[in-house]
Amino acid sequence: MAVVHKEIHLNTNKQFQLYPITKQVEQILFDSGINSGICNIFVPHSTAAVRLNDNEPLLHQDVMKIIYRLVPVDIAYGHDNFENRTNINPNERSNGHAHVKAFLAGSSETVPVVNGHLQLGQHQNIFFVEFDGSRSRQVNVTIIGE
Repeated sequence: MAVVHKEIHLNTNKQFQLYPITKQVEQILFDSGINSGICNIFVPHSTAAVRLNDNEPLLHQDVMKIIYRLVPVDIAYGHDNFENRTNINPNERSNGHAHVKAFLAGSSETVPVVNGHLQLGQHQNIFFVEFDGSRSRQVNVTIIGE
């Protein structure tokens, strides 16, 4: 059994955007030589997510519209109350909305690997989802198999 771990680095340029990373993950899988197993895609950030869905721009707009309605930017979040909060970092942002969005969206996806290929559905793609850009971001890809 082999375990391969690689990182994808992104520089995001919008506060909220879906970035397709399927090709990078497929390249990591190809380079690993693993034919059968699982591929885990994980985001080590509390204001970003990884999701699977269709890479269709109008769908992206729909998703963004619904998420903005569910978790608006312009309401009061306790996380953003720097006067009452503890453990504040020196470069802290008012980004309570981004933490809530990431909490709801999730930080990882696991995709089966069969015959050296990701077993994504016909229209599925892997997306890094930025909720608090612009930032330098990292995605961890771990492939386990043989």
